[in-house]
Amino acid sequence: MFSLFRKSFGLALIAAIVSVISVKAETPPSVIRLAGPGNAAGQPYGTNVLGVVRARKALEEEFKADGVKIEWQFPRGTGPAINEAFANGQLDFAAYGSLPSIVGRGAGLRTKAIASYGVSPVYVVARKDAPITTIADLKDKKISLQRGTIFEWSLNRILSTTSLKERDLQIFDLQTADQVSAFTSGHIDAIVGNNTILDLVDRDFGKVIYSTKGTRNPGTSFGVFAVSEDFAKKYPETTQRVATAFIRSARFASDDANRNELYDIWALTGTPRTAFVKDYDKDDLRERLNPLLDEYFVSSVKDGVDFTLNAKLVRRGFKPEDWIDRSYIDKAIKQLGYEGFWSAYDAKGKPAS
Repeated sequence: MFSLFRKSFGLALIAAIVSVISVKAETPPSVIRLAGPGNAAGQPYGTNVLGVVRARKALEEEFKADGVKIEWQFPRGTGPAINEAFANGQLDFAAYGSLPSIVGRGAGLRTKAIASYGVSPVYVVARKDAPITTIADLKDKKISLQRGTIFEWSLNRILSTTSLKERDLQIFDLQTADQVSAFTSGHIDAIVGNNTILDLVDRDFGKVIYSTKGTRNPGTSFGVFAVSEDFAKKYPETTQRVATAFIRSARFASDDANRNELYDIWALTGTPRTAFVKDYDKDDLRERLNPLLDEYFVSSVKDGVDFTLNAKLVRRGFKPEDWIDRSYIDKAIKQLGYEGFWSAYDAKGKPAS
């Protein structure tokens, strides 16, 4: 009997040792590389939740004891440039617009969508002296946006509510800084963009003729926080720590008590603070900066995949479910005690029951 006990005890001890070894914390990489869309001023800062992560040094503090270096990229080429960096193995994480991230995945980039950075209004700003007051007035006019970004898709969705088609407009593919220059010099009539172009209104160069502010109407943009599949497989615990830091920052950004600090953080990009004040005025931060991968997100991705196929931006589509991985933010939200803080939305953009 005693011999049997010793044998059983020995096996249990071996199993325990093996268990301890198997759950031993991984060694994180020496560097973690992240990116967000660049800005016209060329500043190394971002907006939305990633801008908060960057400015408040959330990851630098998280990995300080591990000696991990955090590298940031904010390319002026925005989404398309981020896709190129992923393709060249130069990135581990990125928070960027839905269209380029969908195009990247459809083109074969091995990424996973592990969070959203929320929704943002899209604005159409026309020159103040132009005879343009509605979307219908854009017929035959010179319109600028950056191809391959969310604004190309947004314009398509906005036009779908009218009788106009893209062929009815003269579209110029320009980056933000070049758009502003062309607009102020009178070479283009209107710009499709985000809060960065509201400064043109404040400077009395333009007027807002269309906006999705306060709604989830066609054209409203949304973003993706993505991770390289190879990185996530090699460093699952590190990926979780990054995702948790992202969710913690999203919680900070969603608190109205931090609104003024948010404007200061986002103004580090070089976009005037007043543009963010106007963009977020009276908006619920919890809705604007909602990181949940809910049914609205899934439906929007599906719509985006269909658009990329119809526009021949990619040759093959994909199922949103094969790209989306909720496990990281689900775990983070539970660990941090944030259950119920953000509201989920259904496929039509209405609060889910």
